[in-house]
Amino acid sequence: MSVRRVALLAAVLGALAGLAVGSLVGPGREPVTLAQLLAPPTTARPERADPAFAAGAASAPRLAPLPAGADGRADLGALLRAPLSELRTSVLTALRHRSEGGWLYARALARQCSVLEMVEMRDRLVPAAFQPAIDLNQPVAQHAMALRDQLAAGCSQLQPDELREAMNVPPGAIDPLIAVMDQPARPGSAQARERLAAILSRPDPLMLAELGPSLLARDGEAIVFDGKRIDGDERQLLEGAAVLLPCSLGLVCDGQDVIVWGPCLIDGTCKASSREDFVMNGLQASEHPERRAAVLAWVERLRAAVVARDVDRFLKPPA
Repeated sequence: MSVRRVALLAAVLGALAGLAVGSLVGPGREPVTLAQLLAPPTTARPERADPAFAAGAASAPRLAPLPAGADGRADLGALLRAPLSELRTSVLTALRHRSEGGWLYARALARQCSVLEMVEMRDRLVPAAFQPAIDLNQPVAQHAMALRDQLAAGCSQLQPDELREAMNVPPGAIDPLIAVMDQPARPGSAQARERLAAILSRPDPLMLAELGPSLLARDGEAIVFDGKRIDGDERQLLEGAAVLLPCSLGLVCDGQDVIVWGPCLIDGTCKASSREDFVMNGLQASEHPERRAAVLAWVERLRAAVVARDVDRFLKPPA
């Protein structure tokens, strides 16, 4: 195994382990988005076809049309709700809709294969005595292991070139969601306002999940929202709310969310059954019940601003 792949393994395992201890956000650190945590290698799977395909099973699956969402576009979110054992169908369907934002969805779906591969590499490289102990008596752990099996079945069906196409989005790709996310914009500039307006004009839940707390403007160590500087403990609550915001807009945030099952498989932290559980665990809301109410109140404020397409609430006020 190459040094590059070993280093990549360490980076991904460390990133997912960070999820388990709630390090997605925190004082004195820049927020970390899922896009950064799960950034895939250039080639995520070996350059060889699955034996099943060598036997003639590599024909593309029949792709049923996606239902239309409330805005009349294809309901790409349905792909995140599909069984992981049908991952190849989901990825190819998303790629068929890349001009509508499907490339972003294909990339997110395919990244799960990278996570799975890294877990499998960990299992091969790390002695059993040093691997995390997963208590299979826990329903959350049982669910994570079942998802692992489903994902293994789904990823094994993807050809390497299909996986590369999904994950390696070139600069200037036609996907409108990736294009607006990647649009260069200096903080406080007119371009930043235009970018934010474009994001809010189509507040796609997966796009908002990849942006995470970076959706919010910064002023030093503080976040600015509604014209106020928010720092310290309140900043952590607001950042947690930004992680939950996509859930209020339709993102799949139950046990199929990688934020939920990833830490369980990586280091045996099987304490969350939803993204909300994950965020609240990181904020120690069980010991401080007022934090849950505060985070959910922030979620509602953020959601109201997004639904209203109110750009000004997200920007620093003029000096």
